[in-house]
Amino acid sequence: MGKFLLILASFIGVSAVSYWAFTAYSSMEGTEISGHGITAMIIGLVLTAFVGFGLMALLFFSNKHGHDDAVHELRDASSGDDD
Repeated sequence: MGKFLLILASFIGVSAVSYWAFTAYSSMEGTEISGHGITAMIIGLVLTAFVGFGLMALLFFSNKHGHDDAVHELRDASSGDDD
């Protein structure tokens, strides 16, 4: 239940900041953005978020399955030669 509340609070916070940013931008004089511009911005933000989530998932997957162990062993072995 605590994890759900944390995700809900995060979503509400991001939504509030996004709403504030949109209203602040639209209240400026001399700035206009078309529907195509808004669509392109939303697509860009979603794709950027997916790339970030995907890279973090790969990082956790690599760490969980031990793909990084060989690198750590090589680094430890090479640092021991300097002593």
